[in-house]
Amino acid sequence: MRLALLLSPMILVPGGALAQQESAPPAAVQPLPPETVAPAQPDAPLFPLWNEKVKKAGFDLPPALGVMVNYYYQKSSILISDLQLGVNDGPLHDASFIQFGDSTAHANALAVRPSFMLFPFLSFYTVISSGNSVTEVNITSPTTFSTKATSGAFVVSLGATAQFGYKGFFGVVDFNGSVADVDRISDLMGSNLLSFRLGYNYRFGKPGRGVSFWLGSSGQVIGLETHGSVKLADVIPPPSQATIDNINARCAEFRPNDPRKQACEDFAGKLQDWRDGTDPAASVQYALNKKPKDVWNMLVGAQFALDRNWYFRVEIGFLGSRTSFLSGAEYRFDI
Repeated sequence: MRLALLLSPMILVPGGALAQQESAPPAAVQPLPPETVAPAQPDAPLFPLWNEKVKKAGFDLPPALGVMVNYYYQKSSILISDLQLGVNDGPLHDASFIQFGDSTAHANALAVRPSFMLFPFLSFYTVISSGNSVTEVNITSPTTFSTKATSGAFVVSLGATAQFGYKGFFGVVDFNGSVADVDRISDLMGSNLLSFRLGYNYRFGKPGRGVSFWLGSSGQVIGLETHGSVKLADVIPPPSQATIDNINARCAEFRPNDPRKQACEDFAGKLQDWRDGTDPAASVQYALNKKPKDVWNMLVGAQFALDRNWYFRVEIGFLGSRTSFLSGAEYRFDI
């Protein structure tokens, strides 16, 4: 009964996400062969700062300002705990009598990612994305059933990237924080993402053209208390009388002073009203904690640079309980 969880997808974005979206590395700073090093031009761009000194040292820098449009998909397993339930805006009570099996969130998002290279080794960016997620939840007690819920989300992320290059090899360290506004969840959801990448860039053809490959790791942290209200019909199938009787039997096992007893009886009462047709719009309030089953996974990616301005990127996340896919196109401007 994803009662709450069903509505609290992980996006998010990536991480999610909706997922909290994995940020791919910016165009890497790459060394030029000594014979191709050009003298600094008097009309060299202002940013990144110190670009003339870096070029004199034999490095080719991409334009400082970039805008990427990308698509992101993430599938992740999530853990739900500390569920509390209330009815009719009443107080929340411990609902640990409801036990969850495996829960999985699928998130899709379309994003715009402006980025700015302030120094040759440091860039900043923001990601603005909109998407949706489908969360699959399995309830194992006091009754057994599976359910799905779909939620939309709007996500804003801010991040920073540190990069370095040496003889075609490059390294990237990236950190970002995201805030997501998810349907049916009363509070904003926050998440953090830390990733590391090491790769190599092979240059060929016209100036700026090349192919990059990298391998890395990404850690996603989404762990917080979530509050909301949901219509039962949106997250669980119509209950049978046998199901309601089983829940009432479970409620009877709790001692009178056990806080779980009140939540159990309130929930069973709502289900009975729904079953009897006296409250077809039955709803409950909830609170719960959720987090990814695994924090870390691996990344592998590639980028094709058509010239100094156009970049096309693909990245896949794998291993652990989280998989992801990102594809995008970026255009960069000299400023």
